[in-house]
Amino acid sequence: MRTWESLLLLADLMAFLALSMGQPHGRHWISHWILYAPIMIWLAPAVAATQWLAEGPRWQLLPAYALALLFVPIGWVRTAASVAGLHQRERRRPPGAAILIALGVLGLVIAAALPMVAPVFRFAHPSGPYAIGTLTYHWVDDSRAEAFGADPNERRQLMVQVWYPAQAVPSVQRAAYIANADTVTAAFARLHDRPAFLFGHLKYVTTNDRSSAAAAPDQARYPVLLFLEGATGFRQMNTFQVEHLVSHGYIVVAIDQPGAAAAVVFPDGRHAVGLTVPQFHAMVRPSYLALQTNSPPTGLLLPNGSTLPDNSIIPYLAQDVSFTLDQLAALNLADPHGVLAGKLDLQRVGVFGASLGGIVAGQA
Repeated sequence: MRTWESLLLLADLMAFLALSMGQPHGRHWISHWILYAPIMIWLAPAVAATQWLAEGPRWQLLPAYALALLFVPIGWVRTAASVAGLHQRERRRPPGAAILIALGVLGLVIAAALPMVAPVFRFAHPSGPYAIGTLTYHWVDDSRAEAFGADPNERRQLMVQVWYPAQAVPSVQRAAYIANADTVTAAFARLHDRPAFLFGHLKYVTTNDRSSAAAAPDQARYPVLLFLEGATGFRQMNTFQVEHLVSHGYIVVAIDQPGAAAAVVFPDGRHAVGLTVPQFHAMVRPSYLALQTNSPPTGLLLPNGSTLPDNSIIPYLAQDVSFTLDQLAALNLADPHGVLAGKLDLQRVGVFGASLGGIVAGQA
């Protein structure tokens, strides 16, 4: 868990203990509780507010937030009861106190379990000697129509993220795991019939990468690997693997393929939402199962109402790889970011992918 999340759970525990402690007879004990217990009780909502502002809210912490707020009115009642009992020789626990304590323990267990089950996780530091830089590019292939868009005149556009061996700059903020995470995770959830809030915490996850860091000068050029996502995936889906490869001296280029990806977000804010896995299965199977076809007689029906020749969706996606290689050749001559020019060894190039990406990689 993150720092303020842990402190919030600790503050909830302290407030609970302050409220659940018994009060033996004697003014000294009661006066001590009146003075110090409210501090512990008010500390919980203060820490909750700090966590909300510093780290961002997430649904897994809702029980912790609720407890922090609930302890305040309970504390008022408890303090009032203590004041009223100052002249009593002994103050007994109110009826039902055991049940309230049991409910409080249950609430604390739930509050601690949820953020542990779905944590804002951290990527392990990769084992190689290189730090990791990352850049993202938007490229338009004017020679091809967009097969998955609504407009038949739209050109094929790609978002491509490049990770590369970099100079270590610890002071630069780490890059986010998923760019435009809210849009991407909402699309992913919809495609898999899951509530979007389940993946909301991913927007807080950061990586070992530094945006726009200077390339490592150790080698004149670095070999290049292209990565292709699976259906309904996203270009960062194998970040742990990418970071490991880059730390050992590879440049890794991940292609976000509209139609295949859960959502591809373009610089102007538009986004292309992908197809479901069953929809893609129906389109892909004719490409590698000779006796199976779900295509109309005129060819493969696409979402925009146009058609491609049967068995051609995989070659169509594979053209994204060829186009990207051409763009990398141009990038190697002149990088608009001024970082990667001359650093790509395009005589040593490989391609790999996950699931659908593996099929497209083989075709490419």
